[in-house]
Amino acid sequence: MGSAASLASICSGALSFVCTVGSLCTGCWQINSKGSVALSMRCRGLWGECVWDKFVKIWTCDVFSSYLNPHPAAIIFTRAFLITSAVAGIGAFLCLLLGCRYFSCCQEPTAKHRCLRLSVGFFLFSGLTSCVGVIRYCVYVFSQHQYEVSLSIPGFPSFEYGYSLWMAVAGSLAALATSFTAYYEVRLIKTPSTNPAKEHAGNSIRMMQTYV
Repeated sequence: MGSAASLASICSGALSFVCTVGSLCTGCWQINSKGSVALSMRCRGLWGECVWDKFVKIWTCDVFSSYLNPHPAAIIFTRAFLITSAVAGIGAFLCLLLGCRYFSCCQEPTAKHRCLRLSVGFFLFSGLTSCVGVIRYCVYVFSQHQYEVSLSIPGFPSFEYGYSLWMAVAGSLAALATSFTAYYEVRLIKTPSTNPAKEHAGNSIRMMQTYV
């Protein structure tokens, strides 16, 4: 059971990091359709926006000229939280590998136990920060288009959440799942005794009780 938990935590941890970095590198957090017949589609991300012209079938992208320019607070908030989540995910995954029983770099049981504990905290922090950033962005986008959504007019310019946002959601859920599986591994591994004399005395007493 322990080997399955280790494999599951490593796979979900890698998935969390890949999805979080992928959501930062791709630029389709929000999709807008323009016009009654939707001749073009606009993908907006955290760092720029792209437009797909369905008539000529060409992508044109516009990256922000300066990241220091004034932007909506929700965009800056989401950027900061996603970058923090990605950095925490790197540390969490390294601690998870060091704490894995099949990783030969760190052989001391006490050190492995400590690394697993650190990975639980890092993954939990990474998942929560990513969730907060995604929720803040969703609230911002919905508040911007609340009036359009309330009209419910067919063919009216509408919006939907893009694949980059769903990648961020998958990354945050995978980080939280990894923290739970790593915590399960921590509960499976018994903390080694720091006093061998007491441990030997305890074993002797248990042997005497067995013989009696």
